[in-house]
Amino acid sequence: MTNIQIESDKSAKKSRLTVIHFIKVNKFPLLVTLGFFLSMYYVSSVHSLYWTHPDGVFYLRVGEQIIAGNGTNVSLIGATPGGPVLFAYLNSFIHDGLFTEKIISLLSGTGIVFVSYFIMRNFVNHKIALVGQLFVAFNPRLNLLSVTALNELLPLFLIFTSLYFVTKKELKLSNIVVVGAILGISSMLRYQSIIVLVAILIFLLIRNKKIKTNLLFAAIMIVSFFAAFSPVLIYNYNTYGIITDSNAAFYLTELSKYQTPEWRDKMMQLQVDGNQSMSQAIAVDFNLFLKNYVYNLFYYNSSLLFNFNLLNNISIFPMIPFLGFIPIAGSLVYLLREKLKKKDIIVSCGSALITTFFVFLLGDIQIHFFAIIIIPLLSVCILNIKNFEKNLLPLLILGVIFMLSVSIVPLYRSYHLFTMWMLIPLMSAIFFVEIVPKIHSKVLTITKFQPSTKSAKTIVILPIILIILINFGFSYKLAEATFYYSPYEGILSEFSRLFQKSDLQPSGAEIKKIGDMLSKQPGIENSYLMGANSIYAYYSNSKFIYTGFIEGPENDTINNFITRKNWTPYEIYVSNFSNYPSNRLNTEIPMPDYLIYEPLITDPKTPWRPVSTPDYIMILSDPTDPRIPANFKLIYQSNQTGVVVYKINHEK
Repeated sequence: MTNIQIESDKSAKKSRLTVIHFIKVNKFPLLVTLGFFLSMYYVSSVHSLYWTHPDGVFYLRVGEQIIAGNGTNVSLIGATPGGPVLFAYLNSFIHDGLFTEKIISLLSGTGIVFVSYFIMRNFVNHKIALVGQLFVAFNPRLNLLSVTALNELLPLFLIFTSLYFVTKKELKLSNIVVVGAILGISSMLRYQSIIVLVAILIFLLIRNKKIKTNLLFAAIMIVSFFAAFSPVLIYNYNTYGIITDSNAAFYLTELSKYQTPEWRDKMMQLQVDGNQSMSQAIAVDFNLFLKNYVYNLFYYNSSLLFNFNLLNNISIFPMIPFLGFIPIAGSLVYLLREKLKKKDIIVSCGSALITTFFVFLLGDIQIHFFAIIIIPLLSVCILNIKNFEKNLLPLLILGVIFMLSVSIVPLYRSYHLFTMWMLIPLMSAIFFVEIVPKIHSKVLTITKFQPSTKSAKTIVILPIILIILINFGFSYKLAEATFYYSPYEGILSEFSRLFQKSDLQPSGAEIKKIGDMLSKQPGIENSYLMGANSIYAYYSNSKFIYTGFIEGPENDTINNFITRKNWTPYEIYVSNFSNYPSNRLNTEIPMPDYLIYEPLITDPKTPWRPVSTPDYIMILSDPTDPRIPANFKLIYQSNQTGVVVYKINHEK
């Protein structure tokens, strides 16, 4: 045996011992990760059988269009081409788009649960990190995303991985290179990773007084980031003549709470004219923008994080309003408890009084109340930022920077806040494992009760178990409502249903049934299907024209509607980028061969939308109505969902 072979055997043996040691030391977090994977795999393979969200289909179709060489006609609005291209490329081998996207979600969600433990181990002991990992593993929104075909979790997994490296106690140059590269790759999938980069750069510049070293680290991270991100930038520039193809004006137009007809008209015209930058959109009416921004920052987006009044949230107490903020505030104060001085108390009280004054003077206490709480807390944290553990600063800075950045628009999905969410389970775990027992002990001391070891353990374990059970129940109902026709009817009703036998119908089964039926129509692959849900077109292998059934004037005709004759330029613009093939350049006027009408679901977040479809379109729900054009032939009607499918004969 040669010396090389001997050294190779020794190296292999050492690697095996290292792996075995790692498994032994981390057996509990590995069990949590494995349990998460197996349970999510079960839900994914048994219950998530159909497409439930058209975004997944949209990304896959866009990726196919880009790979086919027609990227110039594609518009992704808020995403980058990396995710769609990845989905389409993998699916070219797998030939099952739903499975392709679901397996990426499942593996990414499992990776997030796994790496979350090691992020927290950079700050706290094994026990606290394990509790924090459980809070991550039992988060209902993460559970749902892990079994759903969407373009969300892979960039989040990469972001969490970068946070593991940047929060190490000893930050090395190699860590900086890795973090920059990971964030660059993540930005190829979703743009929010750029905000993470900004937050980490701020951390690098303020972490100590070694200015030259800090500048070097920041420069290397930027170079590493752009080296990984450059393919998308080059693609955007060569394809569209810009380095970032993102339409911020669209989200402001579609989601802002406070609007005026004049403002909305100008915002729509901006996009039709091709002016999609954030600065131009803000400049349309800065005062109105500021009003919306304050609303988003202190109420709506914060509610998605802590649940002030929205079930759509990522709080560790998803069903109990406000409660999720208490562990965060308590842990921040606890971490600074021995370093707070009189000036901190003065600043805290002063900022609270000033904020309260301005809220009552200029705002609305029912909307801006959170500002009175969070501003004093942030003031104290900023004053004492150097007193926090140095490696905790990236998470703290990221939380502030991310909320300040994304509150330009109201986030219509709570899981968009997962990018900065790592701080929540960490602080919550510290609160329940360290702070609650100390509070319990002090209460017993004051009341002169003799504390026992059993009661001390109970006060820690009981609330953690309750949180896990509540989140498990919420996850169960969230999955049931997503994958089956099962609306939420209240806690008592849901609890009683657990003991009743029910035959739930899969929510995506009818869509697939209709799609399969249409796939047998002659020439369907060259036909256009018009509707609000592109999943029908995916199953039928047809082309697609998007409509929300609210376009055009109130008093028009159905034939004018389907030809988009009287639609506004903005309505055609929105339809075009949602079509398949995407028609960004408006180079063709597609004509629908089939129309799928389904009742409009009004979104309460956008009160400017009409509460119902115009009357001349609503008649489509009744195929016997004599006002329906003669060239519309009914080929399907559902008594359960109200979906109606018509074949359109253009020769009549």
